[in-house]
Amino acid sequence: MAVDLGYKKKQQLEILERLQANKRVTMIRVAAPKDCNVGQDIQGVFTKENVPELPFKGCSRPGGCICGYEPILEEIYP
Repeated sequence: MAVDLGYKKKQQLEILERLQANKRVTMIRVAAPKDCNVGQDIQGVFTKENVPELPFKGCSRPGGCICGYEPILEEIYP
């Protein structure tokens, strides 16, 4: 099954924009599966302005990049 990278890129961009706009999100973590060498090298916690773009170009994972964004929150509840 072919992966639609245009759709995947649009989907990840929408997620990133929502996290960046959320005032409770202080930083953003990029999480990668163990079977992706590129993702493992890049994963970590980033400021909202310096988050790498997903999906990663050159992803080595069979089936394509499944790395994702996770919010780092200062406050969990309002």
